[in-house]
Amino acid sequence: MNSLGKFSITPQESLDFAGASGDHNPLHLDPVAARRTRFGQTLIHGVCGSIRALDLLLRQRGRDSTLASIKVKYNKPATQGQELEAFAQTTDGVTRIELFAEGTRCQIIDIEFAQSTPPSPSDAAAVTACDADAGLPLDLRIEDCSEISGSVPLGWDSALMASLFPDATRHLPAGQLAVLLASTRIVGMKCPGLHSVFARLEVDFRAPGPGAEDRDSAALAYRVLSTDPRIDRVELALQGAGVQGRIEAFFRPAPVRQASVEQIATLVPADEFSRHNALVIGGSRGLGEVISKVLAAGGARLMITYAAGREDAEAVAREIGQQRATPAVAPYNVLHGAPGKEMQDFCASVTHIYYLASPTISKSDSKFWDHPLFTRYCDFYIDGLARLLQQVMPHRDNSHALQVFIPSSVFLEQNTKGFDEYIAAKSAAEAYARSFEKNHRHCTVVAPRLPRLYTDQTSGVKNADEQQTLAVIIDQLRQASAAEGSAAG
Repeated sequence: MNSLGKFSITPQESLDFAGASGDHNPLHLDPVAARRTRFGQTLIHGVCGSIRALDLLLRQRGRDSTLASIKVKYNKPATQGQELEAFAQTTDGVTRIELFAEGTRCQIIDIEFAQSTPPSPSDAAAVTACDADAGLPLDLRIEDCSEISGSVPLGWDSALMASLFPDATRHLPAGQLAVLLASTRIVGMKCPGLHSVFARLEVDFRAPGPGAEDRDSAALAYRVLSTDPRIDRVELALQGAGVQGRIEAFFRPAPVRQASVEQIATLVPADEFSRHNALVIGGSRGLGEVISKVLAAGGARLMITYAAGREDAEAVAREIGQQRATPAVAPYNVLHGAPGKEMQDFCASVTHIYYLASPTISKSDSKFWDHPLFTRYCDFYIDGLARLLQQVMPHRDNSHALQVFIPSSVFLEQNTKGFDEYIAAKSAAEAYARSFEKNHRHCTVVAPRLPRLYTDQTSGVKNADEQQTLAVIIDQLRQASAAEGSAAG
């Protein structure tokens, strides 16, 4: 296959694409909302990546064209700012584009061009920009979808599309691109809607059969063909504007809700952790949220830090404040941050640090070694931790002991395929922790190898729930306290 070129899609371009397509799903636009998903960060619109790849092909092709059909398989999502490279090859009249991100294939796009140029569907109708105030994406579940149908208007903003996809806009009928834009609006806003993942798109622009009578329609209709609750899969039929097609999409799990402080307070005595002045790094979501709630329920004095999720951290603090003393909340980025005065003051009397900072944990597709991924893990698990401790130690009173809690992973014992870089980084973090403990006689480090627990990143794991996570965390915190007592004795 021949390389068509490289590109990346910025957050601003995703925002522009949302304006052009009407797909305002927060997974693509809101970093705080996206971090609550298993992806952990904002993703590009899959269709935006597809049209950018098509744009590169048409730049090379260099002439006006009309699509006969397009089929796209979305293998793996790409993140904003990630470098993508497109490769193409034509065989028996079908041009295949494969889109790669850091060596991993993200999309497979099969295109047939029409031999002649038929009337382009809905070019005259598709001249109105999408409604910027089109509402929120529907919050559906697979059980809601068996009889869903509807339509979305074709939208077209010539200036915006020309800025995003200059060659595709120049060489393809506007109506055909408007159909592709409508497909992402259906998936991201209608069905599956808020919790959607686009898996496959097939569009036939030759409109055999019933679609032909709708050639002048200014809307694309959709209806659910089938659902499979076992795998949260939905299949939709497309018709209108002179086309027929199909969409395959999945429901991703909704953001995880951890156990409440009210429940935890019934399991943890109010004075169990009353001697803790605890700094929880990354306490706004996931294990950090659970640890914060358990410690607070046991009477600990807390400071919760966040890197991006201020709203989440403040929500945790408010919930804790309804049952126990409200913790302090402070911004802190382990990659390049410095503690503010409030954090410095808190660290003067800190007795416990719980370090939960982590990047998105992802399976590597590399057959050898993914150095950038390994480096990313090390940035958080080793360099970030070392930076934090270097910043904290000068401010604390060394007359009392410090315990540092660094969750490790049972993956180190299981040698799970595809996680070599993660395992190596966690192993190195354990080694650093042991070294730090040896060099600081008033400090102890606890690094329990936790099982895979229920968090945003593992929300799709079967047979995992917030109660299991809570039970494991309570047990681990109690073990850490017991070990501390033994060391003091």
